[in-house]
Amino acid sequence: MIDIDWTLFVQIANFLFLVFLLNMVLFRPIRGILKERQGLIAGMQTDIASLTESEQSVRQDIQGELLAARKSGINRRDMIKQEGSAVEAGMLEKAKAEVDEEMARTAAQIKADVAAAREALRPQVESFALDLATKILGREVA
Repeated sequence: MIDIDWTLFVQIANFLFLVFLLNMVLFRPIRGILKERQGLIAGMQTDIASLTESEQSVRQDIQGELLAARKSGINRRDMIKQEGSAVEAGMLEKAKAEVDEEMARTAAQIKADVAAAREALRPQVESFALDLATKILGREVA
């Protein structure tokens, strides 16, 4: 059985002394290290949150700049297309005018050549007609 005598008080004192000693030597330093570690982790989490926010803002800035650059590029491309279309229309108009002018000159030249040929052949028409009639009829036409 358990006897309550002076050794019980010695054991209680021994227990309290060891608890005090272990608290001073072991538990306090470990709790201090754990608090320090917890503080470092909290600081790192704060840094991570701020870096994440700054990363998102930088990403949004880059996306905005890319969008602006794309719009600028599209506007420039459209402007160049319009300039090209205007130059193309001018060149086509010029080529059409040159073709129309050349066709008019050629038509006038052909009319002049036809008229000159008619005038040159007009005196010979009667002799050609007689020769043709003779060949078709197979006899001399008077």
